[in-house]
Amino acid sequence: MRANADKDVLWINTLKGGSILLVVLHHTMITTFMPSVAFLSAGTLPAEIWIAFNKYLSPLRMPAFFFVSGLLAASAISKKSWRDIFTKKVSNIVYLYLLWGTIQWLCISGFSLNVIGEKLSTAKNAAYAASLPEFIKLLMLSMTSLWYLYALVGYFLLSKLFHRQKLALLVLAVLANYAAQLNLVPGWGPTSVAQNYLWFLSGAFFSAVLITLSQCERRHLWLLAAVALMGVIHHALGIYKNPFYSLLAIVGGILFCRMLNQRLNMAWLNWIGRHTLPIYVLHRIYIEVLGLSTLLTARHYHWFSSRWFSLSWALLLPVVAVSLCTLLSLLTWSLLNRGPGRALFIYPRLLRKPPIAPTATPVP
Repeated sequence: MRANADKDVLWINTLKGGSILLVVLHHTMITTFMPSVAFLSAGTLPAEIWIAFNKYLSPLRMPAFFFVSGLLAASAISKKSWRDIFTKKVSNIVYLYLLWGTIQWLCISGFSLNVIGEKLSTAKNAAYAASLPEFIKLLMLSMTSLWYLYALVGYFLLSKLFHRQKLALLVLAVLANYAAQLNLVPGWGPTSVAQNYLWFLSGAFFSAVLITLSQCERRHLWLLAAVALMGVIHHALGIYKNPFYSLLAIVGGILFCRMLNQRLNMAWLNWIGRHTLPIYVLHRIYIEVLGLSTLLTARHYHWFSSRWFSLSWALLLPVVAVSLCTLLSLLTWSLLNRGPGRALFIYPRLLRKPPIAPTATPVP
């Protein structure tokens, strides 16, 4: 019975693992792949397909991540005392956000601006800050690729403080989502934070509903069809990443991940799903360093004028970049996560606590 129960929830780590790979893909696309398309002498169609693939999975990528995070935090929000969980759920995440925000800034700005003299993206990002005051300002505004950690702390605090007012929180989350959709929130970081509280809340308080819908029983089909219709209407009105598409994507993601575990050995992806934190905090550094170096080298030596190189780049770069940056992140973590280096991945105070039986990790 226990084995069947464990097997039934494998989809949680599968969904987390898939989501973190989509995050790495997204950062690869916006920083390296899309800027390179203008230089391609061949392979334009495959490049456009990759760009569309990344775009049309956007309703799943971060909503799924936050849904699982809310699901795993549900007990801490509703049942546990502040004393029992504050260090792990708040202090730990704030510590990792500040620590890795600083490490990313030193690595990325130090390399791209001081060594190469160029940067991959023109977006406002704490990692590209030219001064300490600018870095602090952007970090406090969640204008960083680590904004997930920033949002996670705020979501958890808000949900726990008002966990008895679930309906009010749901209304707030829906309003925040639409405010983000309608560009009423300034800055891409705050927009992302406002947009995704709905999915953390769904995981924390309403996960049973979404999991039930993922069974796709006949009595649920009319409701799912209505949700799909509302998504299409929003899409027609110019709102592609709308809450109805994200709801369908999460339900479909649960169903798909459950089916994968029933039919295939997904141990490798589930392992990634249990170790998303090092990938999340490290992959952007490798994308920036390797992506900028490779792109500038290809431009300098006119490799894109070769149709063979351009076609290979258009077809394979996303897969190679995601695989390489993920593996390098995990390798770096395995080398650093020992002795004093463990403090890079967990709040030092938690290192002094007795170990707890492993479960699915609550943060990427």
